[in-house]
Amino acid sequence: MTVNSDSDISDGVIGRLRNRQNPDQVVSIRYLREENAFVTSGIRAYFDEKEILIPVHLVALDVELMGTIVSAILEKLSEARDAEAVFEYVPRFQVLDRVYTLTEWGEYIKLSVAEG
Repeated sequence: MTVNSDSDISDGVIGRLRNRQNPDQVVSIRYLREENAFVTSGIRAYFDEKEILIPVHLVALDVELMGTIVSAILEKLSEARDAEAVFEYVPRFQVLDRVYTLTEWGEYIKLSVAEG
């Protein structure tokens, strides 16, 4: 996935991730005020999986890292779809010596830093 940020983005969208292998697949990242978080928009439409919710404090810590994590997840979704394989969000993973979790959060999958 590649990051595409437009200066005329509206509706709370702060950026877009485009699939390198299928450029028609674009997932937006938008601010969701009621959750005080950013959320993907497009995962359900393209892959029939839950959108990813990223709390504001994680984005404030490192916006590029959060974009890289979401992009990597989108690549895995795309690869599973292309291989006609079942995709499941991994509950725990490590990036740069920090452990993250993906947990069910209502209609979303919430990205968090693992406790402890």
